[in-house]
Amino acid sequence: CLRTSAFLPPYSPDLSPIELCWSKLKQFLRSREARTLELLDQAMTEAVNYITEDHTFGWFNHCGLFT
Repeated sequence: CLRTSAFLPPYSPDLSPIELCWSKLKQFLRSREARTLELLDQAMTEAVNYITEDHTFGWFNHCGLFT
């Protein structure tokens, strides 16, 4: 039985736009210093609106996906 395997390059967070998004969200949440569930809920709502279309296009460009 011949076994074929595909070469998969190592995972690189530098080439993944979602990693850049999570980093931005975590930075935003840390800056809010929410220490209660109510404040965290409010901060999460603000965080969703904090990410813009320009951010997402920038992340995809940075990762070489729109060039």
